Amino acid sequence: MNKKMNVGEIIKVGLILFIITAVLSGLLAFVNAKTKPLIEQNALAAEQDAMKTVMPDAAEFEETELTSEIEKIADDNGGEISKAFIAKDENGSDMGACIITVTSGYDVGIETVTGVDSELTVTGVDIISMNETPGLGANADNEDFRSQYDDKMYEISVVKSSPGENDIQAIAGATKTSNGVTKGVNIALEAADVLLTEGGN
Repeated sequence: MNKKMNVGEIIKVGLILFIITAVLSGLLAFVNAKTKPLIEQNALAAEQDAMKTVMPDAAEFEETELTSEIEKIADDNGGEISKAFIAKDENGSDMGACIITVTSGYDVGIETVTGVDSELTVTGVDIISMNETPGLGANADNEDFRSQYDDKMYEISVVKSSPGENDIQAIAGATKTSNGVTKGVNIALEAADVLLTEGGN
């Protein structure tokens, strides 16, 4: 036989649920406050490591403002520039740029850093993070694929076979990923052109 809950019992249950929810919310906020700085620190370290990979001769990387012109380059090409850095030599002189882009392949969120020297040539490409399929698109992080971009200039194309001088051979079974990475590199080359030759104005 079911008993109907009276108003007092309903209020009691509601109060208990409210207290549990409040405590859990507080705990989540506490954990987030404690871990957020560490997560941000690790992200910055990953960016620095990636930039040293693509421009090992640089002494430091100075973050620069993303102007509307630079942001438009990414928008026009269906991607995003999250950060841009001027690479400095030991004397503090500009020697190139490192551009961090976010594009889509088979999945969204291919975060790539591209190093570009003063001659607007790619010095290296590194993948900071991505959600591509293991064994297929995830192979974009392999050195054999990434090294194809070295010494190339804008505009780089993707082909499935017989790559020319400024072409990238697509990863077998992962053409979308190959196009996504290449899109990021081309965006970076255009942005570096603005930063290094036009001052970003």
